[in-house]
Amino acid sequence: MAGITQAGHAAGAIVGFDLAHGIGNLELHLHDWNVDFAVWCSYKYLNAGPGGVAGAYVHQQHCNNTDLIRFAGWWGNDPQTRFTMPHDFIPVKSADSWQLSNAPVLPMAALRASLEILPKPEYKI
Repeated sequence: MAGITQAGHAAGAIVGFDLAHGIGNLELHLHDWNVDFAVWCSYKYLNAGPGGVAGAYVHQQHCNNTDLIRFAGWWGNDPQTRFTMPHDFIPVKSADSWQLSNAPVLPMAALRASLEILPKPEYKI
């Protein structure tokens, strides 16, 4: 993945990965590899089961770029102005700015229970 990322950047591309069967299964160093973004599901190797929430990684170098297209979800709006209902979307300066809604409670409870029994990975996303 590091090599693919490097080759993609050399060609001027933004590099992202679908980690549906990688998250919870592979040792990942997305930040260190300079991956721009990644997405995954939690039903498979994170054992959340059908209907489990999805996840996303956005490299910190993109978090302050307000020119990047994103859905303007409630939870992605700056928490300092969220409840003033501003006309314009003011993104949180983190991957949270891509968050559209709150996670459903029951699937999150199942995912949390699963994560508590899985071995703790020695990697950082």
